[in-house]
Amino acid sequence: MAGHDVRLEQTQKLVFGTDLQQAVAILQLSAHELANYLAEQLIENPLLDLGEEEGEKENVGEEIATPADGESADYLGDYFKEANEPVAGEDAEPAAAASVFDPANSGPTLYEHLLSQLKFLNLSPYDCLIAEYVIGNIGSDGYFRVSMHEVARSLGVSAAVVERVLKVVQTLDPPGIGARDLRECLYLQARSAGLGAGLVGRIVADYLEAVAAGKTGKIARELGVGVEEIHEAVQIIRRFNPRPGSGFVGEPIQYLVPDVVVEKVGEEYVVTVNESAYPRLTINRAYRDLVGRADASPETRDFIQTRLKQALWVIKSIEQRRTTLHRIVTALVQKQRGFLEAGIPALRPLTMKEIARAVGLHESTVSRATAQKYVQCPRGIFKLKFFFTGGVNDKNGTPVAAQSVKWLIKEIVASEHPEKPLSDREITCILKNRGIKVSRRTVAKYRADLNIPGTPKRRGVPDV
Repeated sequence: MAGHDVRLEQTQKLVFGTDLQQAVAILQLSAHELANYLAEQLIENPLLDLGEEEGEKENVGEEIATPADGESADYLGDYFKEANEPVAGEDAEPAAAASVFDPANSGPTLYEHLLSQLKFLNLSPYDCLIAEYVIGNIGSDGYFRVSMHEVARSLGVSAAVVERVLKVVQTLDPPGIGARDLRECLYLQARSAGLGAGLVGRIVADYLEAVAAGKTGKIARELGVGVEEIHEAVQIIRRFNPRPGSGFVGEPIQYLVPDVVVEKVGEEYVVTVNESAYPRLTINRAYRDLVGRADASPETRDFIQTRLKQALWVIKSIEQRRTTLHRIVTALVQKQRGFLEAGIPALRPLTMKEIARAVGLHESTVSRATAQKYVQCPRGIFKLKFFFTGGVNDKNGTPVAAQSVKWLIKEIVASEHPEKPLSDREITCILKNRGIKVSRRTVAKYRADLNIPGTPKRRGVPDV
């Protein structure tokens, strides 16, 4: 029988504490998510408050450092001294964060817009009730996806009556509303434009799949018309709206708020972390004063100390998030200055490891800090991850970013002849002539990333 013994071993391990987990979590939050997180913290932690005026922040450490319990006072005083009561988003207006994510629901909903048109139709009260029921079952995309028999059963009428009233609803604005599928939606719009009985209407009714496959030659032969006429008809169809219900107030709009703003001032680019997107926080004055009172009970002091530590850590984590983002984006601006000056063709390959080395952070920290965050620059609003891209070398050995190659492929395809679309091999040769050596397989991959269809499906579709 094997014996048993007891051994004492010493090991080391990294413990990911709660405070550190919170700091990492805050670092990963986007401006929108951070605003929601801080709103929750304001409710959960009574020691957190919206930012005060500048004059009210003075001598905070001195006020805290004088309570009867000397040890606790030193502990809290050190925290205030170290943090100097940092304020998240110091220049922001407290009320601004609340308005950023509350979309202005101006204008009618699709349901209201359609109902308002019924009173101008010569409908009987009976038909009007059925029309209201039909409109109520039209989705936010403008489609009516409920079966005729289901509506008829619910209303106690025949399916033929529902069909007749639906035809009336389909005459309302916007064109295409109340369609049951894409084909009907496009046909209703063609009919509204007076094209339902012509070439456009016939293509929508019988040749949508052939159009999608780029078989314009086959369509032209079967309809006995020229290929150019088919091209013109296809272009008209492509201008129709496949989601006629879009554009009306419905689901809340999610606004894109940049986390960082890059502006050109003179010849330099200035990086500013967008602190107006979330409220600035400080310590609640009433609870802060309780720490210095000699008559405060031990339970009260313990509660305040615990909550105060949590509040200060939140404020400190927000400040750390701000400085980390500023450092990373400043390094990005230095590395990708060519893009800011000349656009996508000048984007250079860049890895997170390079930025991590430049700012003295771990690569995982850079990854967390740039996740789901956006930067506003003179070229537009981009995800921070957009600036990290692989690439290839040109004929001189100079690195060229993958995004730049994709931009070139899109430009080449956009300028090709609609009847003679370029193959991936031909695009590869064009890129080679421009000094960029890539394989045909790479071109195919980049083309797929751009959602550009293959050669057969591009035939007869001139714009990308």
